[in-house]
Amino acid sequence: MPLVLEQSFPLGRFHATRWNQNPFEDPHGEWPPSPWRLFRALAARWFQYVRETGEAAGLTEDELRAKLAREVPLSKLAREVPAFVLPDATWRGAAIRQYHPLGLEEQYKYRKVPGGGSVLDYSFKQVGTTLVQDHYRAVPPDHSILWVWEAADLLSAESALLGLLLRRVIYFGRAESHCRFRIIDGEGVTPNCRLSAAVGAGNPVLVPVPGTDLNFGSLLANTDSSTLKSRRIPAGTAWYYAAIPPRPVARQARPVRRRHPDGFRVLQFAVGGRVYPPLAHWVKLTERFRDRVIRERCRQLTGQHDAGYADLNPAQRDQLRLIRGLDGDGGRVDGHATAFFALIPDADEQPTRLLCWRETPFTDDEIDAFLAAAEYPFRWEYGSDDWQVRLVPLPFSVPRPAGCWGPGRVWESVTPFVLPAGRRRVRGNGRPRAGETPEECLRKLVVRFGLPEPRVELISPEPVWVTIHETPNERGRRASERGTRMRPGYRLRLTFLDSMAGPLCVGHSCHFGLGLFVQG
Repeated sequence: MPLVLEQSFPLGRFHATRWNQNPFEDPHGEWPPSPWRLFRALAARWFQYVRETGEAAGLTEDELRAKLAREVPLSKLAREVPAFVLPDATWRGAAIRQYHPLGLEEQYKYRKVPGGGSVLDYSFKQVGTTLVQDHYRAVPPDHSILWVWEAADLLSAESALLGLLLRRVIYFGRAESHCRFRIIDGEGVTPNCRLSAAVGAGNPVLVPVPGTDLNFGSLLANTDSSTLKSRRIPAGTAWYYAAIPPRPVARQARPVRRRHPDGFRVLQFAVGGRVYPPLAHWVKLTERFRDRVIRERCRQLTGQHDAGYADLNPAQRDQLRLIRGLDGDGGRVDGHATAFFALIPDADEQPTRLLCWRETPFTDDEIDAFLAAAEYPFRWEYGSDDWQVRLVPLPFSVPRPAGCWGPGRVWESVTPFVLPAGRRRVRGNGRPRAGETPEECLRKLVVRFGLPEPRVELISPEPVWVTIHETPNERGRRASERGTRMRPGYRLRLTFLDSMAGPLCVGHSCHFGLGLFVQG
């Protein structure tokens, strides 16, 4: 009758490194688990068991080893290479980055005295750090691993003792790799992974050499002892190779086509959260929402869950031109034609509504992408989980804010106006440029957009510092100049001779909510 062991990992992770590998430099790890590791764990738990029961009293080390070889059926199990039933839902997890503790002599580094050669300045101490990657195999807690010895013939006493030892194996591999072991009924169990001696047939797994006596000297030796330290693998072991069964292909659900109103140009979302972002960080929220919309469109166009913009061909990228602002060949699209994303404050100056609008109507697929993007929470700053908001799509029948669309003669800033990039307000001699004041720049932009020339007034002389959206060129320039992503913004009032229809959004980062005006 076959012997079947069931192993599960309550924390969903199996941390184990292949033999003779650096635990922090082995991204693949051990998979499936090694029989040699299991035998060493069972031997260690047997020594714990005999101490608990008092059977170790008065016995020498050699007598204990002889008792282990006689009572625990390790030699019987070692003569056969086990097979496995590996769960389908398992994969190599993303590395966890963590700091590794240092010894006292490595915790501090001292600065050398300038011009003093090798002389150290002991008045200056810098904390030494070591950042390492922790690799593991993700195994869901409800997906067990089955070890199968198809030719095992254990006595009832041996099976009972083996069960007691398995109950004491509370971790497997590294100490944070908690596990549970038990013997189960093997009736009807069919392995899906077998170990082969053929080199390169799959993942390497260390096993006792089958058909030979188990080498207890290697099994019980400390890893730092001379018995193991000078060898590539322990004596009496060999590398076998496991062909991992392929993960099943998830059946793609057929997308449900939803019909949205024709000619819809404005999408509205209610903003909710425990802590709303301050005005200086509103652009971060609109940026991240637009990026999520683009990702959802990439999934639609490719049919792949993890697809990104880089995975699209030029024809697919061109379908994102009115959201991203670039055509399929990377050329810029007319700014007025691309979508705008803006937060609208309430009476308490809290950003409680997000508007997305465009001159041309949104397609059904684009609206689906917006709705799918709203399913995710958005973090506007690093810190507590409370510092994130949720977006709730408002019904298409909800009227849009009348103050943004007008018509009206007087328009006032609801979000600060930021001068376009590259404007130089000060000459080389330190004198201000008369044509580069915020009022004059705004007047020029409005006229350039084809609107009548307005009268521009500065509402508040003090600027408001806000985060801006950066293009790749701007981001690279800021990195080289050690600059900041924040710019001064100004609140202004526009007065036209005749009523003008909105929305009116101009200046730097206007597609992300800055420079938005409402009727005064």
